[in-house]
Amino acid sequence: MNSLFLRSSCVLLCFLFFGFLKFGYATTSHREQEEYRFKEPALWAGQFDAPSRDKWQKPQTVIQALQLKPGQTVVDIGAGTGYFAVKFARVVGPQGKVLALDRELSMVKYLKKRAKKEGLNNLIVRKSPTNNPELEKQSVDLIFFCNSYHHIHNPNYLKALAEALKKDGKIAVIDIKPHAPRLFPATARFKRHIKLSAQAVVEDFQHAGFSLDKEFRFLPYQYFLEFKPTLVPSR
Repeated sequence: MNSLFLRSSCVLLCFLFFGFLKFGYATTSHREQEEYRFKEPALWAGQFDAPSRDKWQKPQTVIQALQLKPGQTVVDIGAGTGYFAVKFARVVGPQGKVLALDRELSMVKYLKKRAKKEGLNNLIVRKSPTNNPELEKQSVDLIFFCNSYHHIHNPNYLKALAEALKKDGKIAVIDIKPHAPRLFPATARFKRHIKLSAQAVVEDFQHAGFSLDKEFRFLPYQYFLEFKPTLVPSR
């Protein structure tokens, strides 16, 4: 009787422990997301789109590495004020399309106005939650994250992205190295500076059914990784 009680207690404790890890992780992620909000587009535009950023972000070199072509469809997740989305829209041209996603409604409104002002009719801006990309299946050539994947950090989200990729489609992640300096001074207002190692990103993608296809090393403060699905779904 005592041994049965002990076994039952051990099972219950294990269940509670792993359940705590699971739900504790989700709660921590949600809390971090709520603390780390970008609700002042004018402030962030002054930093995200500052000409000085080009020196270390090397946008033209990034675009060349991505091998973008006219007519392609690109999704920029966490597009913010449009630093890369605007450039992508010009590269893919009127026959292509850039879908810029962001969870902040104020950022979405700002980028919509910017796209209209700059005559980029192929730049479509949409509010999107961080738990569902809401993309059509097999519709995208490139999905792009720049300094945004660390806010998601979720293999299940990546599985949904895999379904949206066309044949030979890929996902590129550029994010800040853990020991890099603060690239945008205004982030000092946040209680914590969220960073995610390249290895953690690779592990997320592997769990989601991707493999690391390329790694570029020309960015001084960020890693630049390119992934493709390990198993290509039947077309």
